[in-house]
Amino acid sequence: MTTELAESADHSPRMVARRQAMIDAAATVFFEHGFERASLSAIVRRSGGSLSTLYQLFGSKEGLFEAMITQRCAEIMEPLTAPSLPDQCPRETLTRIARGLMGVLMDPEAQGLWRMLMGEGIKFPRLPEIYFRCGPDPLQAAMIRYLGDLHERGIVRCPDVAAVVSAFCGMMQSDLFYRTVTGMRPIPDAAEVERHVQKMVDLFMRMVAPG
Repeated sequence: MTTELAESADHSPRMVARRQAMIDAAATVFFEHGFERASLSAIVRRSGGSLSTLYQLFGSKEGLFEAMITQRCAEIMEPLTAPSLPDQCPRETLTRIARGLMGVLMDPEAQGLWRMLMGEGIKFPRLPEIYFRCGPDPLQAAMIRYLGDLHERGIVRCPDVAAVVSAFCGMMQSDLFYRTVTGMRPIPDAAEVERHVQKMVDLFMRMVAPG
């Protein structure tokens, strides 16, 4: 039983607050200990609820984990999931998207979520699916529509627009993200992030330049 159970549960303000308290407590415990070592008793103690309420709302440990991942992904990726792509200079638009994407990639909770998905995703393959559905997929879909329109108008050249968008996201992630998320280096300051954004956008604009 998964998060569908919560949809049919009591929606009173008290139960909604209790559900949120359990999700917040679960995020703390899961990020600290991972899924397998996380204790439902510890989550209940942190949230001030009860095991019976937890099972009523989420059905199982897996259901709680899924609900927490779904909410956290949506919150972290919200600035990027429905970008308003104005009819302005493509460089300005892509720079704005790149800054938002780097803000997500360098967010400590987002990095904790990524580490947990890497550690638990093999055993629970639906979890990476939830992550991509809530964040990267909507962003890439919006960018495909945007760059596809620019390609048709001759402003940029990207006949394989899906591959181009994937390349853009990969360029933004790059070595900087992986060294940070693995703990090889500290999270970069704003100036370093901005240098990275400008460098990657410059490279990308040269890649899609018409002519």
